[in-house]
Amino acid sequence: MLQREQLEKFLKVNGVPPNAPDDVIKSVLISAQWHEEDVEAAILVLRENPKSHETHVDSLHKVFRTDDRLKPETISSLLGIEMEVTSEDIEKEHDVVRSTFTPGRMLVVSVISLSLSVIFVFAAMWFLQTGLFHHTSNLTTL
Repeated sequence: MLQREQLEKFLKVNGVPPNAPDDVIKSVLISAQWHEEDVEAAILVLRENPKSHETHVDSLHKVFRTDDRLKPETISSLLGIEMEVTSEDIEKEHDVVRSTFTPGRMLVVSVISLSLSVIFVFAAMWFLQTGLFHHTSNLTTL
């Protein structure tokens, strides 16, 4: 979360007063390679009332409570990882995942897991001589 003190220190280091016009602050932040969403949030934090935090709530809802999906560039900047991932790459990967999990494959996995579990239960009963394989059962004498 952006804090007012940190933003003021950043602007002072760059020779811009915190009460400078929005255009000047935006140009400094953009030249420091901030994303547009972060620049807008910084402007909102700087322009809020420090005592009542009136615009602070609005900026939090704009930045953190949006229904929009994050762009790969925004995720990369938040995580500090430099990757070239485009939205098209993500859609291609979704298509590959959708094509691998077909209902036929899910049925095969379900049948194999069910049959293996039944085999292991019967093997455990035979090894421990319980259930159908108990010595008092009539099924073992067949």
